[in-house]
Amino acid sequence: MKSEYQNCTECDALVCLSEMRAHIRTCEKYIDTYGPLQELETTRCVCPFCQRELDEDSLLDHCVTHHRSERRPVFCPLCRFIPNENPGSFNGSLIRHLQVSHTLFYDDFIDFNIIEEALIRRALDQSLLEYVNHSNTT
Repeated sequence: MKSEYQNCTECDALVCLSEMRAHIRTCEKYIDTYGPLQELETTRCVCPFCQRELDEDSLLDHCVTHHRSERRPVFCPLCRFIPNENPGSFNGSLIRHLQVSHTLFYDDFIDFNIIEEALIRRALDQSLLEYVNHSNTT
């Protein structure tokens, strides 16, 4: 998508598709029409041992630093964010659970920019096919 350009639907500026999201963050006409672009927020959770509020990425480091020897049963604060996951308490090490169950982040292994480009290309191709098919039937 780095070589594909399209006009912004609101301000009509010619924008490279790979930069469209950055453009609409600052496009006044887009913001007036749809409001500011909503960005994903970091998940916040509470340490089950000391009730300190942390973000998802710092929970493991916090537990290793401050609760390494804790063994009392606790609920995993991250499991409750996963659909169909049982956040029930467990008697094992929360640190081990976090390492095994919550340290694989897809964005470490997948380039979402490439996936986004492929999805945009697929949507454009599908739109063209529908247009051509509709044009041929009329």
